[in-house]
Amino acid sequence: MGSEVGMEELRKRVETRREALAARMRAALEEHAFTNRALFPPRQLAEFARQEAEAFLAFLSDGDEGVVRERGRALAQQGLSHRSVLALVQALQEVGWESANPEVELWPSLQGAIGRYTRAFLEGYMVAREESILEQQEKTRQALLRALQREGQ
Repeated sequence: MGSEVGMEELRKRVETRREALAARMRAALEEHAFTNRALFPPRQLAEFARQEAEAFLAFLSDGDEGVVRERGRALAQQGLSHRSVLALVQALQEVGWESANPEVELWPSLQGAIGRYTRAFLEGYMVAREESILEQQEKTRQALLRALQREGQ
Protein backbone atom coordinates (compact mmCIF):
# COMPACT_ATOMS: atom_id res chain seq x y z
CA MET A 1 0.00 0.00 0.00
CA GLY A 2 1.58 3.34 -1.07
CA SER A 3 1.60 6.24 1.33
CA GLU A 4 -0.94 8.26 -0.69
CA VAL A 5 -3.39 5.36 -0.90
CA GLY A 6 -2.66 4.60 2.77
CA MET A 7 -3.46 8.14 3.87
CA GLU A 8 -6.66 8.15 1.86
CA GLU A 9 -7.68 4.85 3.44
CA LEU A 10 -6.89 6.29 6.87
CA ARG A 11 -8.91 9.42 6.12
CA LYS A 12 -11.89 7.31 5.06
CA ARG A 13 -11.62 5.24 8.25
CA VAL A 14 -11.48 8.28 10.51
CA GLU A 15 -14.22 9.97 8.45
CA THR A 16 -16.63 7.19 9.48
CA ARG A 17 -15.91 8.16 13.10
CA ARG A 18 -16.06 11.94 12.60
CA GLU A 19 -18.97 12.45 14.99
CA ALA A 20 -17.42 10.17 17.61
CA LEU A 21 -14.15 12.09 17.32
CA ALA A 22 -15.87 15.47 17.74
CA ALA A 23 -17.93 14.13 20.67
CA ARG A 24 -14.86 12.68 22.41
CA MET A 25 -12.97 15.92 21.88
CA ARG A 26 -15.92 17.95 23.19
CA ALA A 27 -16.09 15.78 26.31
CA ALA A 28 -12.34 16.24 26.82
CA LEU A 29 -12.65 20.02 26.52
CA GLU A 30 -15.63 20.12 28.87
CA GLU A 31 -13.78 18.01 31.44
CA HIS A 32 -10.97 20.58 31.55
CA ALA A 33 -13.09 23.70 30.96
CA PHE A 34 -12.07 25.37 34.22
CA THR A 35 -8.34 24.95 33.57
CA ASN A 36 -8.48 27.27 30.55
CA ARG A 37 -7.22 30.84 30.82
CA ALA A 38 -10.57 31.98 29.45
CA LEU A 39 -14.06 30.75 30.26
CA PHE A 40 -15.62 29.30 27.12
CA PRO A 41 -19.34 28.62 26.88
CA PRO A 42 -20.23 24.96 26.17
CA ARG A 43 -21.33 25.84 22.63
CA GLN A 44 -17.89 27.27 21.88
CA LEU A 45 -16.16 24.17 23.29
CA ALA A 46 -18.34 22.03 21.03
CA GLU A 47 -17.32 24.22 18.08
CA PHE A 48 -13.63 23.92 18.98
CA ALA A 49 -14.04 20.13 19.08
CA ARG A 50 -15.85 20.02 15.74
CA GLN A 51 -13.20 22.23 14.14
CA GLU A 52 -10.41 20.12 15.58
CA ALA A 53 -11.95 16.92 14.18
CA GLU A 54 -12.30 18.62 10.78
CA ALA A 55 -8.72 19.88 10.98
CA PHE A 56 -7.41 16.35 11.56
CA LEU A 57 -9.42 15.00 8.64
CA ALA A 58 -8.07 17.81 6.43
CA PHE A 59 -4.54 16.94 7.59
CA LEU A 60 -5.08 13.32 6.54
CA SER A 61 -5.98 14.66 3.09
CA ASP A 62 -3.27 17.28 2.59
CA GLY A 63 -0.62 16.66 5.26
CA ASP A 64 -0.14 20.43 5.74
CA GLU A 65 1.66 20.76 9.06
CA GLY A 66 1.78 24.57 8.75
CA VAL A 67 -2.00 24.78 9.00
CA VAL A 68 -1.90 22.51 12.04
CA ARG A 69 0.76 24.68 13.72
CA GLU A 70 -1.43 27.74 13.16
CA ARG A 71 -4.38 25.89 14.69
CA GLY A 72 -2.35 25.14 17.81
CA ARG A 73 -1.17 28.75 17.95
CA ALA A 74 -4.72 30.08 17.61
CA LEU A 75 -6.10 27.89 20.39
CA ALA A 76 -3.26 28.96 22.71
CA GLN A 77 -3.97 32.61 21.94
CA GLN A 78 -7.66 32.06 22.66
CA GLY A 79 -6.78 30.72 26.10
CA LEU A 80 -7.01 26.93 25.88
CA SER A 81 -5.01 25.32 28.70
CA HIS A 82 -2.32 22.70 28.30
CA ARG A 83 -4.63 20.22 30.07
CA SER A 84 -7.33 20.81 27.46
CA VAL A 85 -4.81 20.41 24.65
CA LEU A 86 -3.44 17.16 26.08
CA ALA A 87 -6.99 15.86 26.50
CA LEU A 88 -7.65 16.65 22.81
CA VAL A 89 -4.55 14.67 21.85
CA GLN A 90 -5.66 11.73 23.96
CA ALA A 91 -9.13 11.78 22.40
CA LEU A 92 -7.54 11.80 18.94
CA GLN A 93 -5.37 8.80 19.81
CA GLU A 94 -8.30 6.85 21.27
CA VAL A 95 -10.58 7.45 18.31
CA GLY A 96 -7.66 6.74 15.98
CA TRP A 97 -7.20 3.35 17.54
CA GLU A 98 -10.94 2.65 17.28
CA SER A 99 -10.84 3.72 13.62
CA ALA A 100 -8.02 1.31 12.83
CA ASN A 101 -9.75 -1.67 14.44
CA PRO A 102 -10.27 -4.43 13.47
CA GLU A 103 -7.57 -3.97 10.81
CA VAL A 104 -4.70 -3.50 13.22
CA GLU A 105 -2.23 -3.28 10.33
CA LEU A 106 -3.57 0.24 9.69
CA TRP A 107 -2.58 1.36 13.19
CA PRO A 108 1.13 2.08 12.54
CA SER A 109 0.27 4.41 9.64
CA LEU A 110 -2.53 6.10 11.55
CA GLN A 111 -0.35 6.39 14.64
CA GLY A 112 2.33 8.06 12.49
CA ALA A 113 -0.21 10.53 11.08
CA ILE A 114 -1.55 11.29 14.56
CA GLY A 115 2.01 11.79 15.76
CA ARG A 116 2.83 14.26 12.96
CA TYR A 117 -0.42 16.13 13.53
CA THR A 118 0.09 16.26 17.31
CA ARG A 119 3.71 17.38 17.00
CA ALA A 120 2.79 20.25 14.65
CA PHE A 121 -0.21 21.23 16.80
CA LEU A 122 1.85 21.25 19.99
CA GLU A 123 4.67 23.21 18.32
CA GLY A 124 2.22 25.96 17.38
CA TYR A 125 0.60 25.88 20.80
CA MET A 126 3.91 26.02 22.68
CA VAL A 127 5.34 28.83 20.55
CA ALA A 128 2.23 30.94 21.19
CA ARG A 129 2.32 30.18 24.94
CA GLU A 130 6.01 31.09 25.10
CA GLU A 131 5.33 34.36 23.29
CA SER A 132 2.51 35.11 25.73
CA ILE A 133 4.71 34.39 28.75
CA LEU A 134 7.52 36.57 27.38
CA GLU A 135 5.05 39.38 26.75
CA GLN A 136 3.73 39.10 30.32
CA GLN A 137 7.27 39.08 31.69
CA GLU A 138 8.13 42.19 29.70
CA LYS A 139 5.05 44.00 31.03
CA THR A 140 5.99 42.98 34.56
CA ARG A 141 9.58 44.18 34.04
CA GLN A 142 8.38 47.54 32.72
CA ALA A 143 5.98 47.97 35.65
CA LEU A 144 8.78 47.16 38.09
CA LEU A 145 11.09 49.68 36.40
CA ARG A 146 8.39 52.38 36.60
CA ALA A 147 7.84 51.61 40.28
CA LEU A 148 11.57 51.75 41.00
CA GLN A 149 11.88 55.05 39.13
CA ARG A 150 9.00 56.58 41.13
CA GLU A 151 10.56 55.32 44.35
CA GLY A 152 13.92 56.83 43.44
CA GLN A 153 12.49 60.29 42.80
